Amino acid sequence: MAAVHLRLLARQGQQTSSAMAAASQEQAQEEAQVEPLIARGDGAPSRFDSATALKYGSLVLVIFQNSAHVLLLRYTRVAGGDCSRYTTSVVILFAEIIKLVFCVLALCWTNGGPVRCCIELKEQIWERKFDTLKVGVPSFCYTLQNNLQFIAATHLTAALLQLLYQMKTLTTAVFGVIILRRSLRCNQWLALTILVAGVICAQSSQEAAERMGRSKNVMAGITAALGVSVCSGFASVYLEKILKGDKTPLLVRNVQLCIFSIPLQLVAIYQRDYHKVLRHGWMHGFCLSTWALTVMFALGGLLVAVVIRFADNNLKNLAMAVAIILSCAVAVPLFGFEPNRVFAAGGALVIASIFLYAWQPKPKPAFVSPTSDVEVTPAKPAQ
Repeated sequence: MAAVHLRLLARQGQQTSSAMAAASQEQAQEEAQVEPLIARGDGAPSRFDSATALKYGSLVLVIFQNSAHVLLLRYTRVAGGDCSRYTTSVVILFAEIIKLVFCVLALCWTNGGPVRCCIELKEQIWERKFDTLKVGVPSFCYTLQNNLQFIAATHLTAALLQLLYQMKTLTTAVFGVIILRRSLRCNQWLALTILVAGVICAQSSQEAAERMGRSKNVMAGITAALGVSVCSGFASVYLEKILKGDKTPLLVRNVQLCIFSIPLQLVAIYQRDYHKVLRHGWMHGFCLSTWALTVMFALGGLLVAVVIRFADNNLKNLAMAVAIILSCAVAVPLFGFEPNRVFAAGGALVIASIFLYAWQPKPKPAFVSPTSDVEVTPAKPAQ
């Protein structure tokens, strides 16, 4: 009997050891699946997800591009000399051409040669004509937006221009509700209200400067800037609807946008600046700052699709807060900008609204009903 009892104890010990080993192995597998976002204390390398790297890397580029874009846009309009006499519509045309060339070269590199690149473009663009035609809508909006930016930069300071551009948060939210059937949280509606109040404060400070004779036509600039925000909000949401869940490569999407934007911009040149281009030539007024501005326009067009695919419009608007601070800080020594208290209050409200809009309350922890063994989890808040 004692021998049988010992065998039973030994068998139970083996089963317990096997269960503990299996549990340890499952825990190790779960830990191996977790990808830390920061470096571990033992010095082992971190494993970053490629989508996460693209998401936050593109947001950093958006901050740099928007700050430099607004400053260059204003600088080239007030610098004086030949550098300020360039034709604005030609700058936009060259930016689209640069973007198209970059995308085609990148497709050639990723596909292993120009032949395969042409085959992919034929399959994605020519054989999917209806899908290509859908891109014509945001392409027209972006073309109109780029032309309106020069009108706004001619009549507004760089700081006010950057603040008015943040109205795209309002237009993006409204078009998101209409087109994408999104629902906004209470804090997001409050953020949009604060945003409008901040923009009104900044606008009133600029109108005071106009009465003192330091500005040309502020209302024309404000109208153009608001038009930029409307075009940007609608195009971003419409493009997001196309890109989300779509497997078409981003480079191909940018080529599709250029296919429509380049002819549209040629029409704009013919209607507005044909005689100017005929008299002075295409490259009149192009200098280093003009080419830098052209590259910034092209970079902005490339970043839009990347941010929408790997992040979303809300994170893109959140990055604008840092761009506002950088633009205002650089505008002080560069343009002699002197912000008053009203403008500072408006800027603070705009920045606060951007952070409030992106804030999402934490869901309540799950709890177990006392009358049931079923775990009850509260619904997630609306996005």
